[in-house]
Amino acid sequence: MSNLAQYTPSPIPDYTGNPLIEALPPVLAEMDAARAIAHFPTLPSDERLFGKELRLHCVDRLKDLIQPLPIHLELESAVSSILRTGYVSRNPVNAGTWRHLHTLSTNRRDLALFHSSASTFSLVGLSGIGKTTALNAVLSLYPQKIVHCRYQDREFLHTQIVWLKIECPFDGSLSGLCHAFFKALDKALDEPGRHSARFRSKGGIMEMIHSMEQLASTYFIGALVIDELQHLNAAKTGGKENMLNFFVNLINSIGIPVVFAGTNSMINLFADVLRNARRACGQGMYDFRQPSETDAAWNMLVDVIWRYQWIQKPAPLTPELRKVLYDLTQGVTDFLAKLMILGQRYAMQANIETLNEHVFRHIADTKLKLLKPAIAALRSGDTAAMKKFEDLLSPDEQLEALMRNESLLPISHLAALHISKADKVAAEVPTAPAEKPEPDAVNQISRKIASHPDPSSALAEQGWLAKDVLEFSDTYHAVA
Repeated sequence: MSNLAQYTPSPIPDYTGNPLIEALPPVLAEMDAARAIAHFPTLPSDERLFGKELRLHCVDRLKDLIQPLPIHLELESAVSSILRTGYVSRNPVNAGTWRHLHTLSTNRRDLALFHSSASTFSLVGLSGIGKTTALNAVLSLYPQKIVHCRYQDREFLHTQIVWLKIECPFDGSLSGLCHAFFKALDKALDEPGRHSARFRSKGGIMEMIHSMEQLASTYFIGALVIDELQHLNAAKTGGKENMLNFFVNLINSIGIPVVFAGTNSMINLFADVLRNARRACGQGMYDFRQPSETDAAWNMLVDVIWRYQWIQKPAPLTPELRKVLYDLTQGVTDFLAKLMILGQRYAMQANIETLNEHVFRHIADTKLKLLKPAIAALRSGDTAAMKKFEDLLSPDEQLEALMRNESLLPISHLAALHISKADKVAAEVPTAPAEKPEPDAVNQISRKIASHPDPSSALAEQGWLAKDVLEFSDTYHAVA
């Protein structure tokens, strides 16, 4: 989705005068966010009169059902916050932002004056619990691409990518992540192959990393979402540390918020390095926990999904059926949707035309039998049983070990910090301020362009419009 920028001033002082923030949709109240996230497909009603062959297709509509839950609203608020706060230190109205972007395009980086306002958070949970669906629903509230032309009566020609979502490569490789980034960026820009084709066979890993950082900063990416982060567990020796350090550099040095999403097994990635654990929980860890049988949110979801029955004899939702649904799914939303879809298909094809315990248990024993060992482990609540499935072990058990190994910085180190700073100040010698250069030909051209009725055409005439984002990079000619 692409939008021509329309600016709405923010009442929050930190956000005032920043076109990247003012071009975003307004901050939503919780009820408005719930309405925007929700997606309820058309109810069956008269479709129950259709022939079986048509109703078998209608049942698949359940895959698109999204019932907002409390954690969806927490997630929406977190995304809203990191997008905006991440742009505070990258305001394109400030000259310092462009100086920072210029240093990123060279190998002579000086980040001493750049203070990142970017943050991060992690999203974890069982496989199939609804993490990716929730994340996609929240991201869809924002246009992915915003085109700027003028801001506050001044020319501002820029393309802003609000968010970019990529999956961690199955082998956990940094090169695979870079290739996924270039493809996702090309898709967001609606320019297939613009960047991904360049690095398909040219350039080493360092050139790709450098270009990825430069592109991310040049297009003012609001947040980089890394899904399926548990794949990083499969990385070769040293690969995990390299990628986590790369993410930390994006947050600290480039100023881009990063969102980590994955199954419970991704918790292990942060167990060895406390810095990475701290970064992963910058704005907290959002845990899509397995709900209990009496959980209000779970029962609300069951109530909603039960309304979608295309069988000719819809069954009432009895307490006994509630128990069966929970027993066979253990509160995993994807399992519930599959059970309802496959159960209705079986009921139609077997001419039963109703839902009951026999139908659901038949599906669990046949169509979903591959899930039975994992569901049995969840049902048992036994840590040893769940350890056999790396995605099932609760984050609590995994984080407990991390917290036990956490060490505090010795107080003597803090005292030494004050002494070293005092020595540094005493050793510094004041220098005279540099004289301002006299206006030269370049300054005269700049004034001419600024006063031109059509600055865009004036820039083009002078050859000052870049045709390639990376053309000023030190590595441009090596990979072009």
